[in-house]
Amino acid sequence: MTVAENGADFAESLFKCAKNADIQCVKLSLKVFSLTFFSLFSVLSFAEDSVYEIPELLKGIWQNDGRYIVFDSGENTAESAIPMIVLRTFYRWYDDRAAEGEVATNAFPRDKNNTTSQRPEKLSIQFEPLTDQVFVQGKGEASIQDDGDSITAENASSGAWDMIIHYDGKMGGKEKTCHVPIAVIGDSLYLDFVVKQEDSDSVPMSSLLNGKIIESGNILAGYWRNYEKAQGILISTQEQKGQSELLCYFVTDTKVYPLRYWETDMEFDAEATAHFDADGKIIEIPKHLKSGEKIFTCVKGRRTAVRNLTEADDFLQEKSTNTILVHKVRQNDSGETIDYSVRTSTICAFGKPYLTRANDLSSIQETIESDNSRKKPAPEPLFPPHGILDFDWSIISDPPESYDRRMLDLGK
Repeated sequence: MTVAENGADFAESLFKCAKNADIQCVKLSLKVFSLTFFSLFSVLSFAEDSVYEIPELLKGIWQNDGRYIVFDSGENTAESAIPMIVLRTFYRWYDDRAAEGEVATNAFPRDKNNTTSQRPEKLSIQFEPLTDQVFVQGKGEASIQDDGDSITAENASSGAWDMIIHYDGKMGGKEKTCHVPIAVIGDSLYLDFVVKQEDSDSVPMSSLLNGKIIESGNILAGYWRNYEKAQGILISTQEQKGQSELLCYFVTDTKVYPLRYWETDMEFDAEATAHFDADGKIIEIPKHLKSGEKIFTCVKGRRTAVRNLTEADDFLQEKSTNTILVHKVRQNDSGETIDYSVRTSTICAFGKPYLTRANDLSSIQETIESDNSRKKPAPEPLFPPHGILDFDWSIISDPPESYDRRMLDLGK
């Protein structure tokens, strides 16, 4: 029965009660109607609020030489998303649906062979933002800051998150989770990167800036914070061992200062700072960093001075950076409104991307079926094709006198 039908029945019941002057009946009918519509409203509201939202930049099919990954598989719960991970095995000749949700498992029969399992891995993921998710103008909404500034991407949409992967079961009495920091610049996803807070407020306001896009010196200038790099986005838990250090950077207009943080058992203090001298200027940086469940420090004990500081002309690795525009509307002392934008950067990724967006693929299931329907061609013949066999029987009937010759020399 629809809501309209329920309303019609209620109106008819209410009319009968009023006609018979039954006040109690009217009150009871009103109470039932209120409870019915309140319950319906609650169910609809819960249905709208119960789906976990995936960051827009992570939607679609992502791929590399070894796997396909769909972060938004359409099976999101109220608290997390259910991803789909497809392993491209046998030199990419067979796609194994290694991790997926119940809906995909029930909707598409799984292959029966000795490569894939009948019970895929069950993963759930959550995202904590490390930077603002910003879009190129016209491709998404601008990111609005607390002070009213709006941020858009100049060339390529970008964002960074700490992705928390939850695995089935427990390990050592605790839930099996893994932190995988990821950054997206355009259609590329990186695991090795540093981030910086946007610093557009460092540009002095002036009426000369009205209607202009400006930048203050080096757009990379500032403190670049690192996170512990993961091995990959895997279907099983991973120990991020081997990386007991984080390499952060502080960039000035002319120099780059690499800053080494190492793992420590100190108590984390978000307010603690350390300092160093950069061409006569004292620079303060965070003393402690927290990445996942680990704590890192840049100085020993209670010290605050960074020692053994080195300088460089640029970052120590091949890099790719984003470029954002911070749109500002301010009033000067004369009451004049000044509208301008500041160009800066908040993500610096290193090396080649871990995943790229497969814009040419629209459906992961169709992609799997297409890949698995291919047949590997027959191997090349061991010997090249020939016509009449050219064989001299005398090699056997009258062998050469010298048997120490190589077999390849026989008959020559």
